[in-house]
Amino acid sequence: MAAEEWVKAFADVGWTITGTVRYFDRQVTVRSKDSASLTYCADESKGFSKVIKTNEVKGTKVTKNSYVAYGARVEKNADGVWELMEINSTRGAAKCQP
Repeated sequence: MAAEEWVKAFADVGWTITGTVRYFDRQVTVRSKDSASLTYCADESKGFSKVIKTNEVKGTKVTKNSYVAYGARVEKNADGVWELMEINSTRGAAKCQP
């Protein structure tokens, strides 16, 4: 999964995430009794990378790319648990800009 690979890449170089990410404008669309999609925006302007060994925070300049639009598809499995099947993101999405 892309999300697992993203987290592993941070861990492999000794980094973590710090700060705050605000999520907003969520919308859920139920497709069937076993399928749904959701969209939402993220404001990552106050979220930063941090070097674990030194606690150094890697600040970045706030730009349009600090705002991200996400789309996800979930499905209910045989045990009745909703599972993430697909997620994609668009950095700098106009609909998520302040």
